[in-house]
Amino acid sequence: MALIQTTSLRAARIAMLQAAALVAISLISVPSDWTRARRLMASATSNSSNRADGDHHATGYYEGLVGGAEGPGGRGELTLALMGKPNGWVRFNDAGVVRHLDRDFLQFELIPKIDSLLFGQPFVTNSHGMHSPEATVEKPPGVFRIALLGASMDMGWGVKYQDTYSHQLEGWLNTHPAHRGFASDRKFEVLNFAVAAYSPLQRLESFRRKARDFKPDLVIFASTMLDSRLAEIHLCDVFRTKADLTYDFVRQAVEAAGVTEADRRVDRGQLSAKETIKKKLEPHYWSLYDATVAALAGDCRTAGIPMMMLVIPRVGKDAEESERAESVGRLKAIAGRYALPIYDLTDTFDEIDPALLEIAAWDDHPNALGHHRLFLSLTHKLVTDQGRYELLFPGRKAVAEAALPQDLP
Repeated sequence: MALIQTTSLRAARIAMLQAAALVAISLISVPSDWTRARRLMASATSNSSNRADGDHHATGYYEGLVGGAEGPGGRGELTLALMGKPNGWVRFNDAGVVRHLDRDFLQFELIPKIDSLLFGQPFVTNSHGMHSPEATVEKPPGVFRIALLGASMDMGWGVKYQDTYSHQLEGWLNTHPAHRGFASDRKFEVLNFAVAAYSPLQRLESFRRKARDFKPDLVIFASTMLDSRLAEIHLCDVFRTKADLTYDFVRQAVEAAGVTEADRRVDRGQLSAKETIKKKLEPHYWSLYDATVAALAGDCRTAGIPMMMLVIPRVGKDAEESERAESVGRLKAIAGRYALPIYDLTDTFDEIDPALLEIAAWDDHPNALGHHRLFLSLTHKLVTDQGRYELLFPGRKAVAEAALPQDLP
């Protein structure tokens, strides 16, 4: 009964939007597994890109919060207000932290040297437009560099860069040898090239334009369950802005999908046949993903840079293993085809009330605690993976799972 009362209190924050879901859940008898029941109840009252509408509405979510558009399934001002959006909230693209690139495949990027507030948290970029500490293009002697390619959760949507899992990883890498009792002259830098709403193709383009100039010693490509929706937004924006498709494999996918010049007609700044384009492209997103990873893996092999992949979860929505199994399986198959290590972190938030981990009731990006959980999951896998551990700490043995503490030093 206390569990239902707790959930009802939280539901009051988003009453009009979630009332139906709460009524339905209240009719279900409470299972014996109280932790699972608590997570299910919390998930119903937590947003996760409009969980009631499903992943297909994530396109509208990112178009609304990131791109400023109000497409089908998007969250209008009234919807966000009912979900508890605070006064003074601004969309990502209205916050003065990104600049749009005219007719450019990349579409937009973070503005360098920003010192602002974003979603109520300090948002700082370095001179290269990374939500990270300052770094030089030339790699200092004795430094091992890791380049992170990702989207909003990796960038640190709604958290300070000091709280991102990538920044915590950098700090841990630099102190870990002392905690394990061995000396190391190597210093580590984790350069965060992630940008909110970047599709897999934009991550590839970001590597080619930016990250590889920094001579990384390891490239981490972060994936999410929403990547197909981000690809949809990106390609529609490329068509809308009449940017060049850049890659032959993208041109081939568009041709195979049957997207015509007539479909790509722009009227008053908008795609006239956007829904038709989306429907035609949908069956091709996984083959595009495969080709994107193949291109990046090829670039890394040519440059002699090891590469690996992560699968990063959203808070709450990706908590059910059965729901994420197909996408995770596809990502693992892609990684396997190109002999890439892949860490599945999608169980990181399992069995935890989403209210404790999301940045707001209406936004399922991880807060500082959520990023700390991601950091722990990532480092736990690193210290038990001999190949990656020895890459980071040459000549050192990985540890057994049983030896891991709850919170790594």
